[in-house]
Amino acid sequence: MVGGSGRFTIRPKKDVTVFSRTSPEFSGHLYKAEGFVEARPERVYDFVNPNPDGPRAKWDKAVKSLEIVQHIDKMVKVVRTCTHSAAMGLISPRDFIDLCITDSTEDYLSTVAQSIEHTDSPADQTKYVRGTNYPCGITCFKVKDEPNRTRLVTFCHADLGGMLPQQLVKSALPGSMVDFFINLRQALEDEK
Repeated sequence: MVGGSGRFTIRPKKDVTVFSRTSPEFSGHLYKAEGFVEARPERVYDFVNPNPDGPRAKWDKAVKSLEIVQHIDKMVKVVRTCTHSAAMGLISPRDFIDLCITDSTEDYLSTVAQSIEHTDSPADQTKYVRGTNYPCGITCFKVKDEPNRTRLVTFCHADLGGMLPQQLVKSALPGSMVDFFINLRQALEDEK
């Protein structure tokens, strides 16, 4: 379904809706996925926060490793994320160097990120293709009168780099965003 500003909705799957629009930053797309997770927002945030010592590196099947390149302060850090290959090996492993900023209010907990260059983490072209994250993030919204429920919203705005056909990326990324929700829900259930 096409909406205003070039948006279209990809049919909901597994109680997750993925939206897409043409990126203003590069010749790809900005994706938004949202759905509900049956757990407290603080717990969900602990599971999605890109922290090498947290649970995400264990349950997120797209992530091969997370590494703190630099701690700037309690709310700001530089993170290197390495991914596994995707789309049955058609998309080779990527790495991203992102400036991540954590924010929280009485309504939500969030991490927003954008790729940067960092001297302590040059591209390793023998193992990874360096990708670029344009403004992206994950937000865990509190649901009024439902303290054990979270509305989770993720934005993926990644240029995967390399010589990938955009149609391949356009078909792979929405599915991986749905898988993120499925795997998160399972990880939370397994930890009960």
